Amino acid sequence: MRSMRSATFSALKICAALLALAAATDQVSARDRAEVPRGTGTFTRNFGAIGGRDRLFTVYAPKDLKPGAPLVLVFHGGGGDGPMVRLGTGGEFDLLADRDGFVVAYPDGIAKAWNACSKGQTNAARRWDVDDVAFAEAIIESVVAKYAIDRTRVFATGHSNGGQFSYRLALERPRLIAGIAAISANLPAADNLACVPQNVPIPVMIINGTSDPVSYYDGGRRPGSPFGRSRSTQATVEYFSEVNGLTGPPETTRLPHVKDSDPTSVERIAWTAPGKPPVILYKVNGGGHVVPQRNYRYPSEVGRMTEDLDAPAAIWDFFSKLPPRP
Repeated sequence: MRSMRSATFSALKICAALLALAAATDQVSARDRAEVPRGTGTFTRNFGAIGGRDRLFTVYAPKDLKPGAPLVLVFHGGGGDGPMVRLGTGGEFDLLADRDGFVVAYPDGIAKAWNACSKGQTNAARRWDVDDVAFAEAIIESVVAKYAIDRTRVFATGHSNGGQFSYRLALERPRLIAGIAAISANLPAADNLACVPQNVPIPVMIINGTSDPVSYYDGGRRPGSPFGRSRSTQATVEYFSEVNGLTGPPETTRLPHVKDSDPTSVERIAWTAPGKPPVILYKVNGGGHVVPQRNYRYPSEVGRMTEDLDAPAAIWDFFSKLPPRP
């Protein structure tokens, strides 16, 4: 039996009700972090209850972390969990946290899924109406209490269903986070949108592959998809650009090509204007349903991974240059 110590997270006011999150932490097993490079900091698992459901998230904190550090929430895809998204991002967020001094949280969804914004979503998180937004809020309060992070510099990123949930935070809790980065994910189609957007400008990055066999770049619904119909990547970008008041044409830059044998290429398309939150799209031509990085290889069934983009590095570079949330 693993040793466990008790702790109590601060109460969190959600929807005019106080929810107390009782927690315990233990060290993450070596197996959970053995497959990719690991940093020099500390992992803890954090257990508690939100909305009557047991919840779990893993936190990575660098050594000698200074008060006022940022927090990055990394949400896994459908069928995954916190350790799996850490693996799928190559452990790079931990290494970046060591280098630049921020905290990383890897939450676990109920039944390995997130309650995102699609009406047509059929996963357990949606069927059971799991309050994952409250879970995200509770994680932030817990990390603020333990590490004295800067709550105006909290960021969210995720792959696939985790990217969809990052969109939900941007739409419904734009004042909770300072920016998002969604990978292999588009917004639901307008008639499939279950969230109520606040229409508050927020910085957004999207990394999508044009040959993604799971989340179609051009939108629509994949046969058998549990999420219903989605917008295209272009329509997703246009939605956030309009909210952010970005009316000018974007600037497009092709990233340097690393390997001649790699059939993919990457375009960085940026909608920016002085004083307005940016919208950045990395269009991975020929890319699949993957997080491009250097330490983990995805199965061939989900498509190609480009050599021209290191997604975790690009995401953190984007987050690190954003101003604190107002």
